[in-house]
Amino acid sequence: MTDSCEHINGFRFSAVSAGIKRADLTRLDFGLIVADKPAVAAAVTTSNIVAAAPVVVTRERLGNGLCRAVLVNSGNANAYTGERGMRDAITLTGEVSAYFRGDPNLVVPLSTGVIGVPLPIDRMKARIPSLIAGLGTGRAKEVAQAMLTTDTRVKMTRLTADTAAGPMCLLGMAKGSGMIAPQMATMLGIILIDVGVDAAFLRAALKSAVQNSFNTITVDGDMSTNDTVVVLAGGSSHAPTLEPGNGTPLANLLTEACKDLALQIIQDGEGATKAVEIRVQGAKDTASALRVARKIAESSLVKTAIHGEDPNWGRIVSSAGTAGIEFNPGKLNLLIGDVQIISSGSLVCGDWETPSREVMKSRQYTITLDLNAGRGEGSIITTDLSQEYVRINADYRS
Repeated sequence: MTDSCEHINGFRFSAVSAGIKRADLTRLDFGLIVADKPAVAAAVTTSNIVAAAPVVVTRERLGNGLCRAVLVNSGNANAYTGERGMRDAITLTGEVSAYFRGDPNLVVPLSTGVIGVPLPIDRMKARIPSLIAGLGTGRAKEVAQAMLTTDTRVKMTRLTADTAAGPMCLLGMAKGSGMIAPQMATMLGIILIDVGVDAAFLRAALKSAVQNSFNTITVDGDMSTNDTVVVLAGGSSHAPTLEPGNGTPLANLLTEACKDLALQIIQDGEGATKAVEIRVQGAKDTASALRVARKIAESSLVKTAIHGEDPNWGRIVSSAGTAGIEFNPGKLNLLIGDVQIISSGSLVCGDWETPSREVMKSRQYTITLDLNAGRGEGSIITTDLSQEYVRINADYRS
């Protein structure tokens, strides 16, 4: 069940304006989440070799499976900033931990924004007292707002489920709009759960949830330096603990939340007017199906056809053929929505163009390609490529 409530037991929130991208205080860009006690924690981060300083720090600090606080900023990625970037991430998290007399290794940094520019460390340090002071009255939505860059709206989810230890609540937030590509999709995500669980189980559950959600979306095929999803479980001293054998409801809820947030990201893709599922079936195996789906989903020609609501099936078939996966072109089936365009490798008789154009006028629909080469199947959700996307990214540093 989804709920609009922003409260979750064991966690407090605060966000302020720190003028991170520009020296003004007109928008929230610096957020903090603090658990009442160290929570069990896990993370999945970018596979980009050019990993940002906060990603490196987060990986190292979550090795012990515990986290007390998450410090997040937008407007500056603190990526490709060398030793200074590492020092800045460590300094800021140290400032936060000093306020609650905690271990700085239990504070993890998340950053998003422009690459290659040092953080305005003095402005940010000056705002940490206000961040701490705001924990008593701050709201989760304000932290979700502070994470945004080119996003047009906040992305949050709240879900509940019953467990062997009693009712469980999950609160999640994410940012992401551009530089979205699988492995993993470019975004930041923070997920909070009000029950504790074994750290190894939580790591495995998060990895599976990400694989089935954030790794199945793409806006532009570009992977970020800062992708991070962090999950904290059991931030209250009164939080019940689930035994690994009773963790299935938590794992299921985590996957559901990640799918919800991933869909919100794709629906808010930069300049996007469409969210289209590219479903490939009949492949040799799942990996082959996903490879073909991803090739189609990231084709600029396919994406512009989606934007123009043009059922240009030739672009879809051609993209599939460049994925490096063996199949017989004479056995393909292709549908846009429920309108069949190709059957056993040949165009269907009759008017398929008019009804398929009608399907493509929808905000969301599915393109299905059956390779008839096996039982493997997989899906990638993509967006259209619009003039607005070009404008946003041409002006990104302005």
